[in-house]
Formats: sequence, structure tokens, C-alpha cells
Amino acid sequence: MRPAPARALSAAALILALQAAPAIGDVFVLRGGDRITGDPLTEGKRTFKVKTPYGLLTIPRSKVDHIIRADGTEQPVNPESAGSVGSAPVETVATLPKSRRARLVLIITGKTFWQAWDPKAGHHDPSLRLEVTLDEEAVATYVDAKTDPDIPGAMVNAFSFAAEDVVFMAGKDALVLPPEQRPGRIALKIDVPLKEGTRLLRIAYQSNEGPTEEEKAWRDLASGSLGVELRAESPTLVRVNQERGRMEFSGFPRRRMKSVDTFALELNPEGAEPVEPLTP
Repeated sequence: MRPAPARALSAAALILALQAAPAIGDVFVLRGGDRITGDPLTEGKRTFKVKTPYGLLTIPRSKVDHIIRADGTEQPVNPESAGSVGSAPVETVATLPKSRRARLVLIITGKTFWQAWDPKAGHHDPSLRLEVTLDEEAVATYVDAKTDPDIPGAMVNAFSFAAEDVVFMAGKDALVLPPEQRPGRIALKIDVPLKEGTRLLRIAYQSNEGPTEEEKAWRDLASGSLGVELRAESPTLVRVNQERGRMEFSGFPRRRMKSVDTFALELNPEGAEPVEPLTP
């Protein structure tokens, strides 16, 4: 999903934005807790070769604790890393019974969020992030660092959920499945441990305002929230309609983003009136 900024996308870019793309499959959870999301190419006795949006990686098998497959199943690789011999296995969302976990599904439609920068202004990182939180704890993040040649002479990033553009990560005690793309809509599926009562769901598009790409400091640019009640017997569906408002990239002598605060994220619970499909 990579719709046009204030100016129209090329036909090729529009097709790329809306077409269904194969999802990158598995999450390799390392023994230190870090996660690598990618499409497994080979699984050898000593290494895994994984295709990621940033190229091919070779991961030593000894560094991997377990693998979360795209269908949500979990494959132990070095189970001894979870504790001493004879200790109880560590529960994860993927291993919890259905009666103890809930699935949140965000259906994103409407206009795509985008940002542009004047290269002469010295902007260092065009990355955009979508953060999903429950009760102020991050359960999923989606990062798009790929720029788009949509405005001549500008650095542009129109947020995409395409497999080749986005990196997605799960928060603590959560499981994030690959984004599902269909014409006009994106489905984000997130599994979390079941908790009773109303929970505060918040989603926010953010940019990196840190001094370097490595020292990230994410700042909210547009956000929306909704109280939700998660349940075990069926997914909780939330429709997210995005409206661009008066957001534009203009100015003299140096152009910049204006009226970013008018970009609106409207969250509606399951059973609400249908919204218009995603358009550029």
C-alpha cells in the first residue's frame, strides 16, 4: 500500500501500492531476545539463510532460540536456552491455548500516510513507523524505510505494507503475523494474551527525529485511539479509515510538510458502517 502524496503516483508505483504481495514468512527469535523477520531460503545443520527486505542474512543456528512460522506455529531450535534442563517451557502467545489468547485485526482503508523532506535541509532518515499499542504498551510496530521518487527533487516516503518494503516486529508477549494485502485494504493481525475488560487501542504514524539512524527517537505525527474488548472466541475487528486532510509538501525557498496534523485516523469497532476502500 503506497498511494500518492499530494501529487499523483506513476502508474507503476500505484500498481505496486495496491497489488497483493507475498508476505515475508517467519520470525527468528534469537537467544538474546532480538527478532529477525524474513523468508527462509535454506535451513542447514549450522546456519539458516534468510531473505529480508535488506538482503540475505546467514544466521548461526546456535544463536536461534525458536522460530515463529507465518501460520503462528512455533518451532524450537535451541530449547535449552529457555532455562536449565528440566525447567518448565516458557509460554509464548503462539503456545497459549485459544482460551487464553485473543486476536486483534486492524483493517486499514482510505488514504496512505506519507511524508516528504527537502534534501537540502539535511534530513538524515526517511523511515516511517506505525506503532500499535494496547494500554500504552507496544504490541506491534511496522517500519518502512524505503523512499519513493514521487516528487522531483524531494525525499519522499509513502508508507507501504508491501513485503519488500516493510519490517514488522512484535512487542513483548505478542505475535505479529505478516500484513495481508488485498485491493483497497490492508489487514494487520496481532495475537496477544487475553485480558478481561476494555483496553485502550492506539495506533500512531511516527518519524525518526533522532540524531542518527542508529539513535532513533520516534515522534508521533498522526494517531488515533479506541476502547476495545478482546475475546478468545473470535477476532476483534477494528476498521481504520485514513483521511489525508490538508497535508501537503510546499514552500519557498525550501519546501516542507504542512498541515500534517490534519491527517486523520478514524477507528471504528466491528459492526460499524463500512468505509470507502483504499485509494491513492
